[in-house]
Amino acid sequence: MQQNCKLYNTFMGNENKYLLGRNIKAERVRKNMTQEQFAEMIDMSLSYVSKLEQGLTTPTAFVLFKMSNILDVPMEDFFKGIKI
Repeated sequence: MQQNCKLYNTFMGNENKYLLGRNIKAERVRKNMTQEQFAEMIDMSLSYVSKLEQGLTTPTAFVLFKMSNILDVPMEDFFKGIKI
């Protein structure tokens, strides 16, 4: 499973990971939510949320789904500006 995560992160590319993280952060900030609050709501660590928003890691589909529900935005909003 770990190897699949590495392949997924590599496939995303650094620029796309950065854009994804930036979009997630923008939605979180729009909801006036701290990283700590958001981390608790998605059941992840503060460190994970920080790395995610910096584009250092990518979320799984399930985590994206949770974030989408908590922030009340369509999942595709997280992918604005990302080209495949």
